[in-house]
Amino acid sequence: MDDSSSRVLCALLLEDSDIDAELVVGHLAKAGLVCTIKRAIDRKTFLDAVESGECEIILADYALPDFDGLSALTIAKALAPDIPFVFVSGVVGEEFATAAIKRGATDYVLKRNLTRLGTAVERALTEARQRGERRWAEEALARSELNHRLAIEGAGLGVWSFDRRTGALAIDARCKTLCGLAEDAEVSLGRLMRLCWPNDRLRLRAVARRAARPDAGDDGVFTLEIVVDGLDGRERTLAVHGQAIFEAGICLRFAGVASDVTDQRRAHDALERLNERLEAEVEARTAERDRIWRLSRDLFAVLDLKGRFKQVNPAWTAHLGHAAGAMLTVGLSDLLHVDDFEVARGIFQGLNSDGPDRFDARVRHADGNWRWIAWTATPERDAFYVVGRDITEEKLAADALAMTNNQLRSQIDERQQIEQTLQQMQRLEAVGQLTSGVAHDFNNLLTVILGNITFVERALPELRADPAIAKRVGHMRTAAERGASLTAQLLAFSRKQKLAPKALDLNEAVGGMRELLQSTMGGSIRIEAVLKPGLWPALVDPTQIEMIILNLAINSRDAMEVGGGLTIETNNVTVTQAPVRPEEPAPGEYVELSVSDTGHGMPEEVLAKAFEPFFTTKAVGKGSGLGLAQVFGFAKQSGGGVRIDTRMGEGTSVRVYLPRAALEEARAVAAGLAPLSAVAANTTILVVDDDSAVREITISLLTEMGYQIVEAGSGTAALTLLSERPDIDLLLVDYAMPGMSGVETATRARAMRPNLPCMYVTGYADLAALREVGGQSVVQKPFAGDELARKVQAVLGGPSDAENVVSLTSGRRRDPRG
Repeated sequence: MDDSSSRVLCALLLEDSDIDAELVVGHLAKAGLVCTIKRAIDRKTFLDAVESGECEIILADYALPDFDGLSALTIAKALAPDIPFVFVSGVVGEEFATAAIKRGATDYVLKRNLTRLGTAVERALTEARQRGERRWAEEALARSELNHRLAIEGAGLGVWSFDRRTGALAIDARCKTLCGLAEDAEVSLGRLMRLCWPNDRLRLRAVARRAARPDAGDDGVFTLEIVVDGLDGRERTLAVHGQAIFEAGICLRFAGVASDVTDQRRAHDALERLNERLEAEVEARTAERDRIWRLSRDLFAVLDLKGRFKQVNPAWTAHLGHAAGAMLTVGLSDLLHVDDFEVARGIFQGLNSDGPDRFDARVRHADGNWRWIAWTATPERDAFYVVGRDITEEKLAADALAMTNNQLRSQIDERQQIEQTLQQMQRLEAVGQLTSGVAHDFNNLLTVILGNITFVERALPELRADPAIAKRVGHMRTAAERGASLTAQLLAFSRKQKLAPKALDLNEAVGGMRELLQSTMGGSIRIEAVLKPGLWPALVDPTQIEMIILNLAINSRDAMEVGGGLTIETNNVTVTQAPVRPEEPAPGEYVELSVSDTGHGMPEEVLAKAFEPFFTTKAVGKGSGLGLAQVFGFAKQSGGGVRIDTRMGEGTSVRVYLPRAALEEARAVAAGLAPLSAVAANTTILVVDDDSAVREITISLLTEMGYQIVEAGSGTAALTLLSERPDIDLLLVDYAMPGMSGVETATRARAMRPNLPCMYVTGYADLAALREVGGQSVVQKPFAGDELARKVQAVLGGPSDAENVVSLTSGRRRDPRG
C-alpha cells in the first residue's frame, strides 16, 4: 500500500443513489482510505467538480437517469486526462466493462463486489502517479537534450570523438565548418592533423599521450589552442577540450568539443599589447609626476589620516623655508593660523570620495610671517592628498579691489540718492509751476469777483435792498475769500507768494496761539508746549507762521484718536549734513519748530508723497491736501526746510527749520507806513493789464480814490502812452502778460523816464526778478481797495522814487495769462 492511505484523498463520486453512495464511502473507509467525497448526481454538478481541479480520482456509476458514465468519462478525459477514472456500477456484463476500459477507464468495479474497490482505487492512484513520474522524466530528458543542443549551438561548439582501437574519427558538421571543410567531406585524423600548424601538431600529440596515461593526475582532461589553415583559405584559432575515457585502466577513446576562438585570441593579443603600452605610459607618467613633484612651485603633500605629513615636495622648503625632514615630524595643523584651524579641520572631516574640497587658510613661513594658501584636498584610502597655491598677493589685491568696490558702491548709492532727490525736486518744481499758474488764473478771477462784490456792498445801502440780498452778497464774499486763501496756499507750495520776513520770537508766536489751538483741537486732545529758553530769533513772515502752526496742528488732530497728545516744541539747531530729501534744510543755523502727535504714523508710500499738493489720506471733503504742501513751500521760500519723523503706531513729528535772524535784523524796527494823505486830484496813474475785467476793477477802485487813470491792455500800448503823456505819475503794471511782461514793460519805461515810480499787480511773483522790490511795490491779487490805496499812497508819498523802482534786466517771457 502506498502513502495514499496516510493522507486525505479528494474523490469525485458520480452517483444518483444515496444508498450506493454510502456503500462506496464505507468500503473506501474500510480499505483504510481517508477520503473527502465530492458527489455529483447529474451532468452539471459533475462538470463543475471536474473543472474545479480539486479531485484526484473519479468514481462513476455506469447508468444514471439523466446522465451516463461513458459521457462522464469522455468529459473527464477531455478536461482532466491525468485523473484516474473507475466505474462503480451494478450493470453486469463483460461487454460493458470492455467498452469502458477501451474508452479510457482505469478499472471497472461491480457494486455487488465492492470489497475490491479499495484495491482498485489504490492501483489506479499508483498507476497515475507512475505515469506522471515517467512523463516528468521524459520531459526532463527532452529539456536536457534541448538545452545541451542549444548550448552547443549557441556556443558554436563542434563535437568530436576518436576511437584509439580503430583509429576512427567522428566529427559533426560544426567541426567540419571550423576546419573549413564541406559538411559531406570525408575526414580522417591524418587529414585534420595536416591542417594544423606544425608546432600545434606536436603539442596536440603530446597532450593526447599525457591524457591517455591513467597516472597523469588530471583525470584525462586536456585543453589547448591550435591554429588551423582551413581548406576555405581562412586561418582559425580553435580551442580543443577533450576527455580520455578509460576501461580497466586503459584509454579506449577520446571525446570532446572544439570552438572557434579566433576573435578572442586576437582580442587577447590586442589586450596584451595594450597592457604593454599602458605599462610604458604609466612609467612615463610616473616619471612626469616625479618631475612635477620636484619642480612645481605649488605645495604638494601627502598626509596620514591624523593630518601628519608623510611626503612633501621641495616647494615647501623653497617657498616657505621649512626643511623636508622637519616637515615629516609635524602635522598641517601645526602650521595653520589659529583663526583658520577650525575651518580646515571641518574640511578634512567632511572629505569624501565625491571630489576634492577647496579652502583658503594661512600657513606660517619659517621666518614667522603668514602666507595665504589656496588648498585643494582629496582623500585616497588611508591618506589625504593636498595641493596648495600661494594667493597672498591675490588676497591683498582682492582686499584693495573690495575697498575700491565699496567706495564705488557708496558713490553709486550717493549718486542714485542724488538722482532720486533731483527727480523729486524736479517733480515738485513741475507741480509748483502748475499750481502757481492755476493760482495766478484764480487770483485774476477772484480780483474781479471781490472787486465787484465790494462795489455791490457799497451800493446796497443806497439801493435799500432786501437784507436777504446783503446776506447773500456776504456769502459770496466769504466764498471768494476762501478761494483767495486756497490760492494763497497754492502759492505757498510753489514758493511764489511774496513774503515779508522779519525777526520773530517763535516762543511768543506759539504762546499767543494757545487759546486758538485749544479751541481748534477741542477738549479731547492734550496740548503741551515745550519752548526753549534763549531761543534765537527766526527770520520769517509773521503772517504765515501762525497759519503753518495751525495747519500742522489740524493735521495732527486728524491723525489721532480721542485722548491723544499734541506737543509743540522750539529749539536752536545747527544742521551740518547735506540734505537727503528735497524738503530737508541745507547746512546752517536754524530755529526749529516741531509739531508732534501720538497718532497712527505714516507708511513709507504716504511719506514719499506727503508734500505733494492735493495729496491726502483723508476722506473726501475732509481736507484739501494743501496743508503740508504749504508748509513745504513756506519753509523752502523762507530759506529753511522740513523733516518728518514718523513710526507706524507711535506718531509723527513734523520739524520746520526756519533761518536764524542776524543780530541787526533782530534789532531793527519795522518802519510803519505814513497815514493816508489826501489824494492829489492831478495824480495820473497808468494801469496796464491784459485782462480787461481785472483792469476795469483796478481802474474803478483807483477812480473812487480820486486818481486820474490812463489804461493800456499791453506793454507796447503802455510804452506808447508814456511817450505821449508826460503827466503820468505812476506805472501800475500786471506782472505776467503775453508778449511783453510787466518786468520788460517797467524796464523800458524806466529807460524812458528814470524817475517814474512802478508798482506790480500779480497773482504770483517771480522772486528772482522782484527780489529787490519793496513790499509796498507789489500788490498781490486778489487785493482789497484799502490795501491798494495804502500801497499806492506809500509809493507816491514815500521815499525817493529811485528807492521804489528796482534796476531790472529784461524779464523772462511768461505764458500769456495776464
